[in-house]
Amino acid sequence: MASPTMKGKAWARKEDEALCKAYRWVSEDRVRGNCQTNDGVWTLVSKKYLEFYEGITPLNIQNHKSCSSRWKENLQPSLNRWHQALLATASRHENGSNSYDEVCQAEELYMESSSKSFQFHNCWEICKGWVLFEDPPQHKAPTLVFRTASLTADMDEDGSPTIQQTRVENPSSVKVPYLGLWDETRREG
Repeated sequence: MASPTMKGKAWARKEDEALCKAYRWVSEDRVRGNCQTNDGVWTLVSKKYLEFYEGITPLNIQNHKSCSSRWKENLQPSLNRWHQALLATASRHENGSNSYDEVCQAEELYMESSSKSFQFHNCWEICKGWVLFEDPPQHKAPTLVFRTASLTADMDEDGSPTIQQTRVENPSSVKVPYLGLWDETRREG
């Protein structure tokens, strides 16, 4: 019987890549999506992990608990720190620097925050651009909304209504009061 402090074999780079592909595939599945339990997600990830291992049975068969543990304790935190290092490097983008310079600077920032070098570049190539690692939304300029002015008061010389521009700061943040219509419409049907 294994002791609680005993760990399994180290994950190979190819296993980490297969896990990243599997977790991304499962998380982007629109059919099952958010309607899965935690164990259900990781059971499916472990099955997909075997499929994404390029048709060869891996040396270490990983169950759903080991996949979950590897993702939550190693891959995701490292990928998050790497993403933050890349964002910080891009924000202080110097004139004349190229992508190689930015990656070198990101490596330095990563080392400062975690005291070891970033080891999951292949996993990053799989995961970058995924919703978990999207760049934070930039501040948006106010949206211009056009509406027709009052037909009686604001007319052009030729008699056609004028268009006025109205600035709306963030139309999606406007709260609409609940009128109880949902419950009433459900009872009628």
